[in-house]
Amino acid sequence: MRFARKAGIALAIGFAAVTTLLAPAANAMVEPAPADCPKYYFCGYADSNFHDLAFKFKDCYLQEIPDGLNSGGSWYNNQSAGTRAKMYGKSKNLIYTTPGAPSSDRYGDWGPVWYIDAC
Repeated sequence: MRFARKAGIALAIGFAAVTTLLAPAANAMVEPAPADCPKYYFCGYADSNFHDLAFKFKDCYLQEIPDGLNSGGSWYNNQSAGTRAKMYGKSKNLIYTTPGAPSSDRYGDWGPVWYIDAC
């Protein structure tokens, strides 16, 4: 019983440490959405810093990204709060899940991405 209790406490402390590392800071700033990325959309850009809008998806199914997005780029997840978009490779294997909306990456890499499921 004593060992189980100590193990439970250690597990709880370890879990709390991992949760703290993964959770965003309470005071983290979220940058405003680019003007060409409407609310409730996931927007992909051909260039870094949200330049050259290539697509905007809002439907919840696997959608192929446009041809020509082979490297670089950026994205902004402007969907309803907490919604996570998923990115898939050529074989439709999940390669990345975004943080909950709103979230973004000014310096992404479209190279391995072939499909997006916006929600």
